[in-house]
Amino acid sequence: MSTGATTASWVSDAIVDLLTAAGISHVAFNPGASFRGLQDSLVNYRSDGPGTVLCTHEEISVAVAHGYAKATGRPMAVLLHDVVGLQHAAMAIYNAWCDRVPVLLLGGTGPVSTAKRRPWIDWIHTANVQGEQVRDYVKWDDQPADAASIPRALARALNFARAQPPGPVYLCLDAGLQEEPWQGGSWPSPDSFPAPTAPATTETELDALASRLREARLPVLISDYAGDTAAGFEGFVALAERLHAPVIDRGARHNMPVDHELNFTELPEILGEADLVVGFDVEDLYGALDAAGLGSTPRPPPRGEGSAAVVHVSAGHLRVRSWAHDVGELVAAERQITASPETALPALVSRIERQGPEATRLSERRRRLAGRARARREALWREASDAGARNAVHPARLAVEAWEALAPERPCVVHSKTTDWERRLWPLGGFRAHLGWHGGGGLGYGLGASIGAALGFDDPDRLLVDLQPDGDLLYTPSALWTAAHLRSPVLVLVQNNRQYRNTVEHAARIAEQRGRPEGRRHVGAVLDHPHVDYANLAKSFGVWSIGPLQRPEEIVPALRRAVAVVRGGHPALVEVVTAGA
Repeated sequence: MSTGATTASWVSDAIVDLLTAAGISHVAFNPGASFRGLQDSLVNYRSDGPGTVLCTHEEISVAVAHGYAKATGRPMAVLLHDVVGLQHAAMAIYNAWCDRVPVLLLGGTGPVSTAKRRPWIDWIHTANVQGEQVRDYVKWDDQPADAASIPRALARALNFARAQPPGPVYLCLDAGLQEEPWQGGSWPSPDSFPAPTAPATTETELDALASRLREARLPVLISDYAGDTAAGFEGFVALAERLHAPVIDRGARHNMPVDHELNFTELPEILGEADLVVGFDVEDLYGALDAAGLGSTPRPPPRGEGSAAVVHVSAGHLRVRSWAHDVGELVAAERQITASPETALPALVSRIERQGPEATRLSERRRRLAGRARARREALWREASDAGARNAVHPARLAVEAWEALAPERPCVVHSKTTDWERRLWPLGGFRAHLGWHGGGGLGYGLGASIGAALGFDDPDRLLVDLQPDGDLLYTPSALWTAAHLRSPVLVLVQNNRQYRNTVEHAARIAEQRGRPEGRRHVGAVLDHPHVDYANLAKSFGVWSIGPLQRPEEIVPALRRAVAVVRGGHPALVEVVTAGA
């Protein structure tokens, strides 16, 4: 076991040594007295330690780490001030849990010793045991009792965070302990405790599944998280190509090039033609199958023509809690195989390459699928190009205009979720071309995650784009200050429909069900009188901005100006008024 040497004077200095040795490059936080010792050590102890990311809300801090993890596959750290900061961060932590990203959460508490507490404030901000606040949606939490316990607790936390399937972990550090003198001695280096390897299944299971795939008349592949790693992304694309099998990309990660001839995401009815459906780490497999009526439960779907046998390859069930029902509906699958996509997919590709699909079946499959996905995309482009709206821009038309401006820049979509038109139209290609959305349905994620992605992305030629819904932005607008302060090279395209569109749609639906007029569906859901001016809001935080734009012909010139700002090393925001419901 390797040990770390340290020149630490204080326990908090030694913690910074541990973080540095573990490869933690950044620590995001909103300041708080419960980690003042650790903050001092980050600032003053060593010049080569983790960089600091000052945020104005803990929800932003966690979102920054969330976006960083999706851009890099590695955890960064977040400091959370006692019970106050932890509760502010709770929804963002839940997003990270649902989205399966590694985040190292370091909380301050106490002092635990009542003899060291200041009157009132230290008492109301100390919990027993503080980790219980988030225990139901982190992979692990701990509160080391002394300095000697911290190195092992940190190593264990990082191991759990990175182990497949990954997730957030919470380590609570007594404020009094942080401020104690370091007693000297060596400590185990975090690299002495490597993370577990990704789950893999048996050779027998892989052989059997490869045979099923070779023999199937029309296999269809589905994934959410294959694209979480390069091996998973490349393996998923390669398996589809070797089998000439259509693919449904469920979008938790970018799993398949949008313009690939086998990307049938916009043709889910292909599931009804399949005789075998294989999911690779699909978050809601029932929902994916239900598009073709194959998600029936508890009895399995019939095995006749037009129905499919279902196999799910996933390690997602290893990450489970009773508190949240994020497990989804049961699926009557023929086989559940425990393996991560990054281990299973390359192994399956190797087997298929050794003994490919039967030639007649493959030829028939190519004939059956030829041109269908391309024709669907061309139809979507025509629909989007013709989409119009009065005094606003239709979201589909916005995607068309934005692509004209951004296509030469090799855009990477670091966040989106309004209507997902970019997933339907933009020919996004390689690994991590799109980072998905928040995972847990919690708003306030987009700006922070975009900042984190900018911290982590190592491809300077790609343009980072946040397709930012206005409602999500209003939860954490002060993240714009952090973006300006860090000079985050992100283009924020605000889609301002001046309403909570989802609420408007629900209101119309419930009114129709109850036989009531739909004309009042906007009451309590529209952001008017006054309208929010996002462009001026951004300026107030030091971010270059333009808008609000209300005509399609304004979009391309504005975006080209914004691109120049981002290429110059600054964030830029373009506000476009889009049509609502």
